[in-house]
Amino acid sequence: MTLRTDGWSEVCLAGARSFEMASAHTGETYRILVRIPSEPPPANGYPALWMLDGDASFPLVYGHSSHSIANLSPAGRDGACQDPGVVVAVGFPGGAPFDVDARARNYTPTPDGATGDAVSPAFGGAAGFLRFLAEELREAIAGRLPLDPGRQTLFGFSYGGLFAVHAALGQPGAFQRYWAASPSLWFSDCLLLRRMRAAPPLVAGERLVLTVGRDEQYPSRFPGEARQLHLDRRAMVDAVTEAAVLIAAANPAVRTELVVAADHDHFDMLLHGARRAQRLAFEAR
Repeated sequence: MTLRTDGWSEVCLAGARSFEMASAHTGETYRILVRIPSEPPPANGYPALWMLDGDASFPLVYGHSSHSIANLSPAGRDGACQDPGVVVAVGFPGGAPFDVDARARNYTPTPDGATGDAVSPAFGGAAGFLRFLAEELREAIAGRLPLDPGRQTLFGFSYGGLFAVHAALGQPGAFQRYWAASPSLWFSDCLLLRRMRAAPPLVAGERLVLTVGRDEQYPSRFPGEARQLHLDRRAMVDAVTEAAVLIAAANPAVRTELVVAADHDHFDMLLHGARRAQRLAFEAR
């Protein structure tokens, strides 16, 4: 059967804009999606939520304005007041929800041994990508929309969650709040975790949320021997829990939160975190 699409048109999202931007720090081009608030900015400018894997994450938050979070969604029924905020979602040209090789290049720190990733060919661009976000892209967005420099939140999932942890530990002042959803701390034989064990993991910020699905290591139903061996090897729950403990101990002034979500697997944590991270980013002070 042939699907007829004559007379149909592309869907456009009100208040959303996109553009592509090349980076001098990485040598790559990125696809940027921006949600522009309809409300005027707070006195110090808009808070901003920066989301990785933009083509996958942006649709999950687009329909949840600050008003809907505070008044309609279950996550906002505790009466928390939300300020209008900007969402900046960073993806890759082509618009694929997950560009496997591009995210491996951009979101991972420089490995010091075997990566544990048998799919992608290149890794280790996290330092340059962080500079792209914090310097080049931040300047471009701030040139068009007033941003509050003290209310910048980073959200990442999987390799993006690994990047969020890397950013929290690596560049003071780039962001103040972080949401690392199922961070791939297994990368390069637990590289970041080994660094945390060797020296106090200092975070320059005010809040850090680390989440993981319990089924990522301890599934409620036996998934088969091969799959269980894979889950055991990556030990997601144990690794994320240890990271949260180490970070909390080293940073008493930082509000560090650990969420182990029952009946959630790896991909569940993207949806679990996207709306909640927006709430974290736009909570009124």
